[in-house]
Amino acid sequence: MSNEGAPMSTRSEGSTSRALRSEADEHVLKCMGDVDLALVEGQGTRVRDADGREFLDAISAEWVLNLGFRHPEVKQAIVEQLDTIDYVSPVFEDRARTTLARRLAKLAPGRLQKVLFALSGAAAVEGAMHLAMRTTGGSDFICLDAAFHGRTFATIGLTYVHPGMVDGANRGLDRYIPRQIRVPNYYCYRCPLGLQRSTCDLACAEYVGYALERAHINGPAGVMVEPFQANGGMVPAPDGWLQRVHGMCQEHDVPLIVDEVQGALCRCGPLFASERHGVEPEMIILGKALGGGLPLSATITVPEYSALLPWEYGFTQAGNPVACAAGLAMLEVMVRDDLAGNSERMGRLLVSRLEAIAQDSKLIGDIRAHGLMVGTELVRDRTTKEEAFAETDLVMAACLEHGLMVGKTGPVFGPNGNVIKFKPAVNVTEDEIDEMATLFGRALAQVEATL
Repeated sequence: MSNEGAPMSTRSEGSTSRALRSEADEHVLKCMGDVDLALVEGQGTRVRDADGREFLDAISAEWVLNLGFRHPEVKQAIVEQLDTIDYVSPVFEDRARTTLARRLAKLAPGRLQKVLFALSGAAAVEGAMHLAMRTTGGSDFICLDAAFHGRTFATIGLTYVHPGMVDGANRGLDRYIPRQIRVPNYYCYRCPLGLQRSTCDLACAEYVGYALERAHINGPAGVMVEPFQANGGMVPAPDGWLQRVHGMCQEHDVPLIVDEVQGALCRCGPLFASERHGVEPEMIILGKALGGGLPLSATITVPEYSALLPWEYGFTQAGNPVACAAGLAMLEVMVRDDLAGNSERMGRLLVSRLEAIAQDSKLIGDIRAHGLMVGTELVRDRTTKEEAFAETDLVMAACLEHGLMVGKTGPVFGPNGNVIKFKPAVNVTEDEIDEMATLFGRALAQVEATL
């Protein structure tokens, strides 16, 4: 695949992509958005569609391929595992599963050493909920009002409720959704309390303490937070926030459960995003990239929060040996090649390029990042901070025209969303970062010229 992102061309009705789309419309239920693009080949940070058009991937294939497409060592690990055994039931012992669990325990911060495997981020969140409830005896969880922890029945109650975010997605589900305790979000660019970071003394964190003290009905089971909210708008927790909340959890004998489904594995810089904040939580939830592109998630917990009743929780494919082998190979590459350091360096480079673009931009209101978790918020007016929803959709489309794949969030359901996501592979190079920024700058300028 070449190093140039080919511009998007108009499809003919007889194109291969159009044929695949027609067949998908007949048989496939699209439940997570619907982009009219048929991808058939990927290598590194490059991906090609069915009509031969090439794109530079700045989102790690929906932040699942943190080493890019078809990394040779991950691919080799998959092949070698398939040459021995391709499936082992969770009721039996398996070398790949145990080796990955041991490696995660060694790399994780603090005393995290027990691993509960699952298949998706939401399922791992549910695992953490089971573990927390069994030990504390409580059943009420504290979460942030713009959190995203999943779309299963158990996790919808922990996921954002802003009407523009859910856009009717929860309608009719009331009888299945457990109510959880939401507190104001950290969001320094749009503080829900109307305060300034220089003088607020992290007032939003104090609401967690209030909830732990008196807002629960059935006893608090834990506090679940993202160290960098992804689907909630690409918003990083301010310095000191996570430490203060952890102290409150310790005072009330409940676990701090850090959802790193999107933030871990060098995405926010360190291997675990919690490390960036100097926090050793009682649980960390992993997903997305954990299986090296294959379905795998996990909750890592300290021993005192590791009790489950027999057959209380589990999935037949949890800890599949092929996915575990792929995940282990990915971890070894990350450690060996210091991809935590690369994420920090490339993240700073990308932010500096975006800041240069922002100087001449009508739309860029804020740029926020930890490592290669980079959000660019678009606004119609920098003073009022009115969200540029429609303009963001135009920028997204223009990026594809210029051969660049980026993400959108804040919020994600319906027509809303005014934050452009950059989450490239954590082994991305300087040249690739420069190309991503250049293509984005062209797409942004193209849209702004029409405003």
